Amino acid sequence: MKKLALVFTLFVLAGCSIDQNKAKSAVEALEQRINTGDYAGATQYYSEQMNLNETPEQRAAKFKQLYDVVGDFVSMECLSAVNANDANDQPCVNLEYKVKRTKINTIEDFTVVKEEGKYKISDQNIKQQ
Repeated sequence: MKKLALVFTLFVLAGCSIDQNKAKSAVEALEQRINTGDYAGATQYYSEQMNLNETPEQRAAKFKQLYDVVGDFVSMECLSAVNANDANDQPCVNLEYKVKRTKINTIEDFTVVKEEGKYKISDQNIKQQ
């Protein structure tokens, strides 16, 4: 009986976690879209709530302003990846990246959740390094 309880607990915990590598892939795919200027295509990587909070046109205008300040993308490096729970107590991965650009380097934080089976960015914060 104890073995059954342990197996069940491990099964439940495994089902609640988010794969960090898949979360990183989602963030890196988003960055690739943004860096090529495909802001409409970037929308697919954001959670439903993020897309409801801001139109694609508003987000594109922000990214164009950001680009004017930071310059072209050079490279990015994941500094940390932590499994956690978001504000709604849903499993997520918090990722922090150092992003090198031609004018200014940035530190970019992302929260990645699993939404309808897909990895989506539910929060993004960009700050100057």
